[in-house]
Amino acid sequence: MPSLLDRALEAPSLSRGGSSHPAAASPSPTIRLPAELHHPFRFIAIDGGLLAGEAGDGAVVDGAAAPLLDALLALGVRVAILAGGAALAADAARHLARGLDRRVRAEHRRRLFVGALGGAALYGFDRRGEAIPLSDGAAPEARSALAALMAQVVAPLRIDQHDRLAIAPDGDTGAQAAGAPGLRGAPELAGAIHATAGAERLREILALQLEVERERGPFAAPRDAAWTVEEAGLDVAREHEIESLLAIANGYLGSRASLAEGSSVSRPATFIAGAFEPSADVSRVPELVIAPDWGRLNVAIEGEPFSVERSEQVLHHRRALDLRRGVLVRDCLRRGEGGHLAHLQTLHAASLADRHVLLEAASVTPMNFTGTARVDGILSGDVRSASGAAHWERFVADASARSLLLVGKTHGGLTAAMTSHLRLLPAHDAESPAEIGRCERAADARSIAERCDVSLRVAEPRRLFRTATLHTSRDTQAPRAAGEALQEELSRRSMEDLLGEHTRAWAERWRRADVEIDGAPKIERALRFALYHLIGTANPDDPRCSVGARGLSGEAYRGHVFWDTETFLVPFYTHCYPEAARAMLLYRHRTLPGARRKARALGYEGALYAWESADTGDETTPPLVVSPFGEVMRVLSGEQEHHISADIAYAVHAYGRATGDVDFQRGEGAEILIETARFWASRAALEPDGRAHIRKVIGPDEYHEGVDDNAFTNWMARYNLRAAEAAVRRGIARKDVLEALDLRPEEVDRWRDIADRMMLGIDPETGLIEQFAGYFGLEPFAIADYAVRSAPVDMLLGRERTQGCQVVKQADVVQLIALLWSAVPARARRENFLYYESRTAHGSSLSPGAHALVAARLDLHGHAERYFDQTADIDLGNTMGNAAGGMHVAAMGSLWQAVAFGVAGLTRVPRGQLAGALPEAPGAPDQDETIGIEPHLLPGWRHLKIPIAWRGRALEVHIEPGAVEIALEGSAPLPVCALDAGAPASALLAEPGRRYVARRVGDRILPWEETTTC
Repeated sequence: MPSLLDRALEAPSLSRGGSSHPAAASPSPTIRLPAELHHPFRFIAIDGGLLAGEAGDGAVVDGAAAPLLDALLALGVRVAILAGGAALAADAARHLARGLDRRVRAEHRRRLFVGALGGAALYGFDRRGEAIPLSDGAAPEARSALAALMAQVVAPLRIDQHDRLAIAPDGDTGAQAAGAPGLRGAPELAGAIHATAGAERLREILALQLEVERERGPFAAPRDAAWTVEEAGLDVAREHEIESLLAIANGYLGSRASLAEGSSVSRPATFIAGAFEPSADVSRVPELVIAPDWGRLNVAIEGEPFSVERSEQVLHHRRALDLRRGVLVRDCLRRGEGGHLAHLQTLHAASLADRHVLLEAASVTPMNFTGTARVDGILSGDVRSASGAAHWERFVADASARSLLLVGKTHGGLTAAMTSHLRLLPAHDAESPAEIGRCERAADARSIAERCDVSLRVAEPRRLFRTATLHTSRDTQAPRAAGEALQEELSRRSMEDLLGEHTRAWAERWRRADVEIDGAPKIERALRFALYHLIGTANPDDPRCSVGARGLSGEAYRGHVFWDTETFLVPFYTHCYPEAARAMLLYRHRTLPGARRKARALGYEGALYAWESADTGDETTPPLVVSPFGEVMRVLSGEQEHHISADIAYAVHAYGRATGDVDFQRGEGAEILIETARFWASRAALEPDGRAHIRKVIGPDEYHEGVDDNAFTNWMARYNLRAAEAAVRRGIARKDVLEALDLRPEEVDRWRDIADRMMLGIDPETGLIEQFAGYFGLEPFAIADYAVRSAPVDMLLGRERTQGCQVVKQADVVQLIALLWSAVPARARRENFLYYESRTAHGSSLSPGAHALVAARLDLHGHAERYFDQTADIDLGNTMGNAAGGMHVAAMGSLWQAVAFGVAGLTRVPRGQLAGALPEAPGAPDQDETIGIEPHLLPGWRHLKIPIAWRGRALEVHIEPGAVEIALEGSAPLPVCALDAGAPASALLAEPGRRYVARRVGDRILPWEETTTC
């Protein structure tokens, strides 16, 4: 089936050989457009006079230009039509929309904008293709439409100046002819590429943009700026950060985005998920194993090594992460010392279709010479971790095998086999191998390479394609045989086939996870970046490992698993990738023996999970660390930060309720709940005041150590105890699980007693929850006094004063509210948020997202917007200053939660609260709740679309001002409830394949109505 792009270029009115409609003719072969227009622009501003049809007022679009615009909008290009002078009115935009009907599809118009040249009126289009105002042209202080467009769309998407094109009239047409300021003089378009055109020339320019797209091939960065993260040039000070930012991963392995040819500052590393070896740190804690370096591709042009470190030789260099396809592409134009101008493009991907496969491609184009290039595809075992550890005891390189083969063994006994095969691709079918070049192999003790001498012809690209495989003894008893067999299969498949398979796997993941936010392009793009890393970090097929604090993108925290995973990541996976969530929770079940060992070592019963966990579940928190000043400091988190057991239990319980995974609930889930409840029953002490106290702990606020009755810990422990009790009393836990655990009825009674008497620290008068016993008596603190600071607050205050004042490192009570919303009295939520928000330093990347979630649910719009921006910038802006150590994946998960649970207000509602609004709940324990939706759209957010998996069904939720729309996929009906001020307002039993809407009119929500169309 021809693509939209093909149809636009091949329409009769645009054919190269002429047209039955001369006015709609495609670019003539005799017309040469300037070289600067042969660039894939991401934003195009067009004087509306160039598009005017018969009406001549810009309201009716030239019928020949419309399909070109439609195709560009489909690619993701933002297009602005600026016309009508300062008096452009709303009906002009609506008239334009009607003119575009049947020519520009409604779903593409979201990227189309109409504004006034010389005025302030600016209009966009909603998801139905209807015109909507984006700025008020009537306000006297309003900025120009073009300035508003730059601020609202172009700048948040980080569309560079060289990716912007402005097309103005070349004669007596358009705004300038009418006396209005034109595009050519617009200060907002300074630095953009400017072109002049008449109607025919405009069509030529637009058609050229489509041709450029078709010619770019697999090495192309996305045209849609909302689906890419890019870095231009080479900044050695930021290179390690960029290697983390643009990393590729598939859950089995992850590779940092190091330059293929390397540099003096490159830190290449490919991490094997779940494989650990001792680090060279002071405490020798385990760290992720670094696999052999597979992505090394040395290129020499006419004998001169290709490098981008000498900036005077580099005319252009850009790396781009294609979020939609899950590939890293690179584009570089370099002039060598001999004057040879060469264009190098590369592509890297960790296949999501087969997690053992890695893909690498390169294209070398000589721009001003004919000659040769030498390309070395290398597998190197010469790797060390950031701690300085050499994980590999020995390697064996085999250059005689059908493909390159490197087999290594770590000091701990892990065997890994990596294969590689480099192919020279013919430029055309008739080209013989001898015309392309020749390859030979070389090996030494720790590396092996394929060296190819390639013939180059001026202006003709020469492409190479490389497949690599990785297998370990964790996967198979014969890693070498598995790798060779897979490489043999890969050698019979084309680059297009393997990349297509990988891209389709990503498309399926995006279908179940992508979030659209109309009106907040910065947050939408940041969320896609977050979801890219979250999807790439998970492996639903391996319950032996989980997700570490920096995913598979860096070495900070050595790959250890914290409370971050269950608190900030598992909720996303539960609702968008439940297979991955299950695997992560099964990891916690597999590590129960380690948690039991830790509890026993500290004198408690049940299971106390390691604060930092690796492969066995034993505590791997380093007892000592060396500060930046060389001071050896004791680390107490592994001894005192016990809330992690309740955090895991919370995730287990929430996963079971949301997925209806009865097998897990009755088996592994029940065992985790029971063993963690046993821990809390032994950890809490019933004291003479009649309360259960938990003393000497650390809560999420790690500035205060050894505190009593940390509120987050106590409230979560109570939740854990009650969830375990329910699992037993309601018959959820299997009989054989209860027998194996030797659970006695009096134990369950004790859980209830302790939960009912737990010290919660809530003041009955004010509703304030004291973060821990004595917190209110500490020295008052206001973060506003340190709004401008050059170092973290705890460093400025010093250790003693930090512990003695009310400064909070990160969300603690606020995190409690985020997780246990319904348990906190409604009147207390706002007071507690405002009280602790003014004292919180956000010294952890986990904090802003929790604040964004709670602020959104409380309709504190200013706070919510600020914390959304702060969360979005953690990695994309490196605001923590440590992205070089890997991406903050928990912060990424918190951004999704802030949208899903904060703005969309997704929650669980007991069926009993619906009072006959739905059919009687079935008897199964997983069917006594329904999904609830209580929207809290932020100002400027015109539409939010979010997919949610719920008990085997796929629910697509659309939220707009005054309306909630849902569409259901699956094999069974699903109860859904719209909430108002926390109370059920309208409920229905949604049927698969149907769409419904609940509208707000005044102060009430109307009953759901079906909107399904045939």
